[in-house]
Formats: sequence, C-alpha cells, structure tokens
Amino acid sequence: MVRVHIWLRKKDEMSPQEFREYWLNHHAPIARDGYEKLTGYRVDVVTRVPDGQETPYDGVAVLTWDAREDFSADMRSEAAARGTEDLQNFTSAAGLLFVEETVVK
Repeated sequence: MVRVHIWLRKKDEMSPQEFREYWLNHHAPIARDGYEKLTGYRVDVVTRVPDGQETPYDGVAVLTWDAREDFSADMRSEAAARGTEDLQNFTSAAGLLFVEETVVK
C-alpha cells in the first residue's frame, strides 16, 4: 500500500470555516472523483492547538493507493493537474509526504 500525507496551510485571509468548506466541497472532489486508482481519502482539519503553540498547518489529507504504480498513474492524470492548480485558491503552503503506518495499539 502507498500512503501519502498532504499537509495544507490556509490562506491568511480565509477563516478556518471557509478553508474547511472549500477543501471538502470543492477541492477534495477533484481527487475523490478523478483519481481512478485511489482507494482511500481522509481529511483531518485542525480545530485547535495547545495554548502558546502556533499551528504548523491547518489540515492533513491522507490518501492511499494499492501500489506505487497506481499512485504514479493518478499523478499523471488531468485530475492531478487540476488539484495542484486548485491549491492556490485556498492554501498558502502545502507539502506531500510518503509515510508508513505502524499500529502501536
């Protein structure tokens, strides 16, 4: 399995609610409906941080594919180009990480 975490920071002029609604109602459907080989897509939106800490990002998307080839095929798709372009509409920064999950409990 290929698991990707994509962290996003909202545009400064957006409220947390505007960011969440844009992501879930406009941006997320691009990948959900356009990536033919995508097997999972979860969005985690930051709701608060401990007092005295800055928010390093405003949300994380967790996307999964069965194989590296499936991920690569989807990244060459028109949906990937649209999704990358759409990030500028609601984010000030983003990053992609390949991760391996280890269940501890």
